[in-house]
Amino acid sequence: MLKYKLLSLFLYVSGLFAFICIAFILIIPGFIFLPFLYGSVRACCRFMLFSLLLWPKIKGQFPAEGTYIIMMNHSSFIDVFIFPLIPRGAWTGITATENFKIPLFSTIINRIQAIPIDRKNRNTAIQSIKKAEDVLKQGIHIGILPEGTRTIDGKMREFKKGGFHMAINTNTAIIPVGVSGAYNFKPKDRWWMISGPISINIGTPTNVSEYLDLGVNGLKNKVELAIKELSGECYEVK
Repeated sequence: MLKYKLLSLFLYVSGLFAFICIAFILIIPGFIFLPFLYGSVRACCRFMLFSLLLWPKIKGQFPAEGTYIIMMNHSSFIDVFIFPLIPRGAWTGITATENFKIPLFSTIINRIQAIPIDRKNRNTAIQSIKKAEDVLKQGIHIGILPEGTRTIDGKMREFKKGGFHMAINTNTAIIPVGVSGAYNFKPKDRWWMISGPISINIGTPTNVSEYLDLGVNGLKNKVELAIKELSGECYEVK
């Protein structure tokens, strides 16, 4: 236990240093040539995870063609660095309004058209989903953490319905992604970290021809089950 706490002090310093470095690095390609930004973000996120002594392993293939809504379980603060490793092509995400107040980070997420959402305000949340639908029509993937907030005990929270309304309204397939290892690294209610491998399991896209029969609740249940299976839904804190 003590060794993890001592190591965590080092990881906080190395992680902060890496975050500041990549933030300044990404601002340059973001304003000069937007398509180059996505590849840069992917490389920088790998560097960020490495600074925390984390080794991401991706299983499954992201489709080479099409536009998708990407949904994954929300288990750690590092999810923001895990997500960019998943999609191909242009992408953005729906993220909490608080993230737009973080210096440097806010500049980057604004550049990729990230959509702020206040899940405590139903009316503004609906408007955010409508904005995301417009972004999807531009051929840009949308990333969503459908639980809305991080898990406390390692088990997935019930999914919000907004993303599933969006999928049905735009006739867009959802790619379920299950992440394991992130919760064990740093749960929300624990300050110290345990480094190690992170598994990112990319599932099969949903079939849009089933949407009419499934409806919002049926689609939500289907994706929720898929992500539970992909993530393992079983976490053990050492």
